[in-house]
Amino acid sequence: MEKNKDSFVTSQDHAREIFVNAQNNQLRFGVASTAEIEQIRREYIERAQRRIDIYRENEQEHLETMMREIDEQRTEKLRRIKVAYDSNGIQWIDEIFKSIISAD
Repeated sequence: MEKNKDSFVTSQDHAREIFVNAQNNQLRFGVASTAEIEQIRREYIERAQRRIDIYRENEQEHLETMMREIDEQRTEKLRRIKVAYDSNGIQWIDEIFKSIISAD
């Protein structure tokens, strides 16, 4: 399986593979009935759905963590800008004013 494949797609592919294998085994051995195959398919789909739900929850938690980190970084950058402006603001204004006046 590819490393970059989405977990949901991987689960679906795996479910399809198991189902096809079950059908092949039924044809080859004649052991499992259609009802047994259907039961196996239902159980696998339930397990796959649980995995998908867990994946979604993990993705949501990851997204919330990322958003929290971005907010913290933004707050820190704004704080640093304010500190820099408080200590250098007058100089910045003078430099901007000088560059406007001396512009050719």
